[in-house]
Amino acid sequence: MEAIESALSFEASRSGELTCSFQGKYFHSKYNPRTEGERFAENIQADFSPLCIFVLEPALSYCAPYIKKRFPEALVCAIRFTRAFSDSDREWNHVFYLKEGKISLGEELFSTLGEEKLCASLSFDWPATKQAFPQENTESWNEIKKSILKSRDVIATRAYFSKRWLKNSIIFASCIKKACILAKGSESIVITASGPSLGPSLPFIKENRKRFFLIALSSSYLPLSSYGIKADMVISSDGGYWAKKHLDFPQKQTELFAIEAEGAVPRHILAEDAVIPLAYPDGLETDFLKAVGCPFMISERNGTVAGTALTFAATMTSGPIYLCGLDQAASPAFQHTQPNALETDNARRDFRLKPVETRISASRFNSSSVLEIYRNWFITVSPRFSKNVFRLSDNYHYEYALGDIRDINWDDFSRKESGNNEVPKKIKMSEYSVSGKKEERREKILKSLAELSKTQKFIDEVFPMEAILIKRELSDTKAQNLRMNLAEKTRKLLSECSKLL
Repeated sequence: MEAIESALSFEASRSGELTCSFQGKYFHSKYNPRTEGERFAENIQADFSPLCIFVLEPALSYCAPYIKKRFPEALVCAIRFTRAFSDSDREWNHVFYLKEGKISLGEELFSTLGEEKLCASLSFDWPATKQAFPQENTESWNEIKKSILKSRDVIATRAYFSKRWLKNSIIFASCIKKACILAKGSESIVITASGPSLGPSLPFIKENRKRFFLIALSSSYLPLSSYGIKADMVISSDGGYWAKKHLDFPQKQTELFAIEAEGAVPRHILAEDAVIPLAYPDGLETDFLKAVGCPFMISERNGTVAGTALTFAATMTSGPIYLCGLDQAASPAFQHTQPNALETDNARRDFRLKPVETRISASRFNSSSVLEIYRNWFITVSPRFSKNVFRLSDNYHYEYALGDIRDINWDDFSRKESGNNEVPKKIKMSEYSVSGKKEERREKILKSLAELSKTQKFIDEVFPMEAILIKRELSDTKAQNLRMNLAEKTRKLLSECSKLL
């Protein structure tokens, strides 16, 4: 690529605007490159209304303003193969470079733009650069394809779970009794996940227990309690029914739970225990919590509870944060440190023709793609946490690094903690009683739900596929039919939610 960049020739076109060539082949018109860019935009074929448009290596970017004019609602982006044309990057809403990020282009597209825009996107080659950079062009198309396939899967997941998340939020707001809010301190925090690397660290966690505030992801709750370790807080954000199994134990080893309001949680925890309600700032759950007068703390939306725990911990302390048991890779044996609540259930279905080894192998391969998504999230955000977040283990050999998040062992931990001469400021908790009789809460929640159901926010959250189809549709008649079908689905859902309460 450097050889190509050094061989590029820039000169004035007949119209006086800059043009460029490579080995005698021009990337833009020798006569009027701006008119050429305008014609390129006019010739774009679109059978739906795009939310995002990509042009692969548009060189000096003459087409960008005309594409913006023709598609004013779309985010217009360039995918660059080279830095040679970076002076014209300002013409685009966003510019992506093929090989300059810490993660792949496909992952960068997904993390930057999100699934909705990618599922309603269009991509085009700039013909001259496609011929000059055939390998880079092919790689870019492959990365775009990966990002769109991933977006499709995420949208499908959201469409499948969105109604469950809504119902979970309603149950949460109607049942919570003791809401807690934390005040930021400077204590060290250890977050435990349930990867295989947690097991060897359990003795060190127990030995150093008084030196940090311990947050346990719900899946690590049972391994910790079985080893006699009491967490300061257990956190859960998953909306699936299986999330309850990690929390539903008769002998609780903690007194505080941080629960995402759209997550699945046993009702007795909401009724009996101290709970920190977590809510996404753009989530519907915030409206239900406000309706019943329940205070809450903001959490950051991402695909994994470990990510939720990390971003939440960063709001709780200015001190160091240690991630323990966060392998982010498939294991050849059990995927989680034992004992594990789900393993206990799954083991009941093992038999001679389908033994535990078969189940473990299937789990290993089925989890690889999901773990890659989670791992890439940590790599993407790692520069943000590189100064005070560490992955901690007993010299465990991880298969993958987590970007700028450094791996340390327990000796490193002791040196860091011993070298801190300042007395840490404790993380303090305030507890609030959520008042209101059951019938009063029900009426407030249903009123809030009825008002929300008329908003675009509700449609985007609860019916993501329908929302995208309506935004993409060019025909007013078809769009109106889609809206009518959506109205009927909304009516049925509101009826289900009313019965739920």
